[in-house]
Amino acid sequence: MRLRLIFLLFGIAILSGQADSAVWKHYARGGLARADSSSGGFGYYRLNRQTLNTFNDLRLFGYGLENDSFIYIRYKSSNKYAARPHFYRYTTTLYRKNTRAKVALQYHFNQGLGYFIKDYKSGQINLEIGHAFDMSDYLNETRKTSYLKTGFFWDHDSRWFSTKIEIEHFQQISEIIESNLTRNQYLFEFVLPLKNGFSFNINYELEDYRGKGQNDASSVTMAFGWKGNLKWTL
Repeated sequence: MRLRLIFLLFGIAILSGQADSAVWKHYARGGLARADSSSGGFGYYRLNRQTLNTFNDLRLFGYGLENDSFIYIRYKSSNKYAARPHFYRYTTTLYRKNTRAKVALQYHFNQGLGYFIKDYKSGQINLEIGHAFDMSDYLNETRKTSYLKTGFFWDHDSRWFSTKIEIEHFQQISEIIESNLTRNQYLFEFVLPLKNGFSFNINYELEDYRGKGQNDASSVTMAFGWKGNLKWTL
């Protein structure tokens, strides 16, 4: 109930705060996922809106394998500083469950400062630094684990294809009681446009834990996708 209420409030906030435009882009994908020797189905939905100074992004991701699954719901927003548009502040809220990495339903939050190294016509390169925390067993745990978060992001569109690279590092700064949850998270995305908004997508994701006793988890997904515009009258 609390999870549904939180995302309902997110929805009201992001919609009611967009008086300058009511156009959002949305993306849908469906296909196959493979991890180690297991295969299964994969689904993805993304709702995104950008202006010159704001960014709002909601993602729903999931795949099911023979014996494992990975699902997440993530909302991220950011605002550029008017006086220094190369800098921006951001917040990210995430719920996820990854049985391959032995992660029960996890609540994760991070916020901080970002910087655009390069913002060009066909893409952008940016860095982030901030504070993060999570609750690794959201339904049964009250103890929070804190991190220093750093990230590198590169989006690029060429005439023939698009790519996305995301590298995030979470350095645990709270006391290590049971295990060290310091980790790197990697994402590489390749998108080959087809016709009428359709595309073919290949994604590679990896969670690389630095502490002993933690399970790393990587996966490859291949899917057909579609993107278009949503319009609301507010």
